[in-house]
Amino acid sequence: MKKILIFVFIIAALVLMTVNVSAADQYVIDNTGTMTSEQIAKIEKRCKSINKEYSFDVIYVITDSTHGKSLERYTTDIYDEVCDYEDGVIFIFNTDPYLDEDEYNWAIIGFGKGEKLAGNASTREKLIDQMKWDLKGGRYYDASIYYTDKVTSFVEGGMVGDPVDPQTVVIRIAISLGIALIIAFAITNGQKKKLTTAIKQRGAMDYMVAGSAKINVSRDMFLYSHTTRVRRESSSSSGGGFSGRSGGGHSYSGGGGRI
Repeated sequence: MKKILIFVFIIAALVLMTVNVSAADQYVIDNTGTMTSEQIAKIEKRCKSINKEYSFDVIYVITDSTHGKSLERYTTDIYDEVCDYEDGVIFIFNTDPYLDEDEYNWAIIGFGKGEKLAGNASTREKLIDQMKWDLKGGRYYDASIYYTDKVTSFVEGGMVGDPVDPQTVVIRIAISLGIALIIAFAITNGQKKKLTTAIKQRGAMDYMVAGSAKINVSRDMFLYSHTTRVRRESSSSSGGGFSGRSGGGHSYSGGGGRI
């Protein structure tokens, strides 16, 4: 009997250990070897503190290849591999200099409750606007500091929310459109009742005061035209958004672009 109890105790302890380490196995991934081990350790510490307190994974990835996958697929695969929590956010920057012009080189994707953060195009744009100069200059540690600070403020402020349900969004849009149509119909119907019956007239003389119309001959002459074009640089580096489920079944929303 004692042996059985000891065996059960060992199994329970192993299960508890598994639960305790079921968070991300790795928070910072630098496949380029640019960041130092000390820098990686500092960022890992930041991410672990968020993970421990809020059960929310924060991942930062610098890579020089997506191994033939789209940036979206490559990023979601990383989340499936290193994370067990349903809630989290991952930022990735691809340094590959041979990317086609229409390919994204950065993305931020939220999972579960992190979808509210990463799924917002305005939030993504503000984030990358602050990070892009460090990323372009190869200062990946400095960019990671801003990224983790920003995500921490969102999480601590309770600004991450429940995952976006596409069906719920469609229903809300349909209800809003229905209400708008009802209001518009009521307004136009009320205005229509106020209108008086118009009688068709054969000319415009009944609407003119005698002697009030006086038309002078005028002439416009087109001489020449000159147009100057100035190229306008866009300050936005955001691209399109995407959403779905990862290969591991995690719900996600996010977006990316090119800098």
